[in-house]
Amino acid sequence: MDAEGRHVDAIDTAIVRGCLHPATGEAVRYFEEGRVYSLQIESTLACPQGCRYCYAPADAAGVRELSPDDIAAVLASAAAMDVKAVDWLGGDPLVREDWYDLALHARDLGFVNNIWSSGIPLADQKVAEQAVAATEGGFISVHLDSLDPAVYARLHDGDAREKIRAIHHGIENILACGKPASELVNCITFTRPLAGEDLARTMRYFCEEVGMTICLTQMCTVGRACRHPEWVPTPGEVRDACQARDTICYPGSCSFGTMDVNKFYCGTVICVTVDGDVTPCSVIREGFGNIRDQPLYKIVEDHHSELLFFGMREPGPESSPCTRCEQSAVCWGCRAMAYYETGELCGPDPRCWRAAPGR
Repeated sequence: MDAEGRHVDAIDTAIVRGCLHPATGEAVRYFEEGRVYSLQIESTLACPQGCRYCYAPADAAGVRELSPDDIAAVLASAAAMDVKAVDWLGGDPLVREDWYDLALHARDLGFVNNIWSSGIPLADQKVAEQAVAATEGGFISVHLDSLDPAVYARLHDGDAREKIRAIHHGIENILACGKPASELVNCITFTRPLAGEDLARTMRYFCEEVGMTICLTQMCTVGRACRHPEWVPTPGEVRDACQARDTICYPGSCSFGTMDVNKFYCGTVICVTVDGDVTPCSVIREGFGNIRDQPLYKIVEDHHSELLFFGMREPGPESSPCTRCEQSAVCWGCRAMAYYETGELCGPDPRCWRAAPGR
């Protein structure tokens, strides 16, 4: 294969893995058509993990939930829009007593369910069995930043060893229930305490020993994270982390940029927060309408451009340099990072080393 062919293969890998959704081709088609493929539902802010950099509001009550009636209305509206997948978010969506009933209702409406969990509730065998049943054709994500209890304890509340043990047990449970490792994701939020060998060790374990996908994300200074500015990585540390990730997880592929989710994921997803606000993603807390005032389809119709980042699709002379980057075929940088650092949804990603001065 010639160099051009290898480049195309590398981009294809970045598209397939960075979409996260198993139905990659369909997700890319939705992107090209400017449609919503996946609906994130932030069903609760309760979570047993206690991440000290969590983007959820710093003063949020630990048990605040989106009501079942609100969720049912959102699902009905999304079904009418021919949305294909539901990403259940929190907090940890698995701590809701009715989470399984909600997921089955979504499945009955034709959605593929994806679950973003801390992983801790999956240590319960019944919860793991239900999660595997509910996510047929979709993925389950857990969240373990570090295998080192000392590093983990810096970043999370509570008993580090017990929480790490519970997440490992949860992974074992869902594998034992028949979920392929290729449909499991470990989400890692990159902070300075992870920089260097600790991050590499964690990625090697999940990629090489377990066979799971890695979703490397960046810490945004919002919510609890505002209390820890010292944990914000430099562009050089982000570069080293991403290059290590590329070597370990995606050998032979082009870089995924600063995030493991690519523009085909970010450009086809919207989020309904626990307050009912409709946002471009769960980390971006600015809403473009609320489901208690208007139905979801109407909000998307009225704010299509902002929610799906059309400013990145049709760049002009004042557009983000991310649209002119060598990685623009797959990467938009992190839109949440751009929003919190520049105030613009379609601004430059200030943590990307490619945009750093004197690179």
